[in-house]
Amino acid sequence: MIKPFEYYEKERQVEKTMSNIALARSLLEKAEIRLKRILEEQVNESKSSLIFEDAYESIREAAQSLMQLKKYKPLSHEALISFLIKKKYLSQENINLLNNYRVLRNKSVYQAEKISIEKCKESIKFASEILPEIKQKFKELIKSL
Repeated sequence: MIKPFEYYEKERQVEKTMSNIALARSLLEKAEIRLKRILEEQVNESKSSLIFEDAYESIREAAQSLMQLKKYKPLSHEALISFLIKKKYLSQENINLLNNYRVLRNKSVYQAEKISIEKCKESIKFASEILPEIKQKFKELIKSL
């Protein structure tokens, strides 16, 4: 369960940092490059887990770019999601999906649980829809700095 952002601050799972626009841009660009590569790949049984992990990672990197602009560095994926909730950067439905993907990604990475082709394709579609949304938030934040 994702806790309020202040919990992650108190537990030092997020650090206050200097705003680094160059780093934030690099994170967003890397997320876009990663997604582009994923979209060019053929999803099959042997690669579905790795592609799924990359789809999640593209969203994580893009979201971290927003945190960077707001002078934060996440030290956990939960802290990152909590930040998105606090700032209302994604809808609750999309937050729930992202958190479900976080859990599945952890199972894939740390327990070698296989991700189905269907779930992999679903995550690619999700990343393709969410990345432009995050990029728009990024552009809005840049203008306000």
